[in-house]
Amino acid sequence: AFTGLASSASTLRVGANDRSPDIAATINTVAVRDASGNLVANVFTGTATAAQYADLAENYLADTKLEAGTVVIFGGDKEVSMTRLHEDNRVAGVVSENPAYLMNSAQEGEYVTPIALQGRTKVKVKGMIKKGAMLVTSSHEGFACMTSSPKIGTVIGKSLEDKTTPGEGLIEVVVGRV
Repeated sequence: AFTGLASSASTLRVGANDRSPDIAATINTVAVRDASGNLVANVFTGTATAAQYADLAENYLADTKLEAGTVVIFGGDKEVSMTRLHEDNRVAGVVSENPAYLMNSAQEGEYVTPIALQGRTKVKVKGMIKKGAMLVTSSHEGFACMTSSPKIGTVIGKSLEDKTTPGEGLIEVVVGRV
């Protein structure tokens, strides 16, 4: 059994088989990092113990290019569109900037957009917001606002921070949690 640090090797014996190191994702090789430090693999099976980002997102086709934090609904010409109605029960989620996990990653189309469905993400809001408040779609296009008694099916998530100014802003929210 090998214990220690290997600084140079042309092959590695795994069981009874010799494996060659390769930065390409090819069969019967040992994956190594490229010059940028990236590890390439076609399919990786393992257990993640940490994630750099904090939301679960899924790709949808949007009507137009949307920026991170934009609140979207199911509807429009494609699958999702910016919200324009207060407490819209068609709410789909929020455009994610860097999802921890992205579903439907093979989605193709002109405006493929990752929508945060669960977890922490930044959300565009209008008005003053209290930490812990429930957020719903706003009549201000693409924004959320606070409410104390939302209608069923209209909640985006709960605020994780206070916003003490009446105008527009970007705050962290737990989406999909009520």
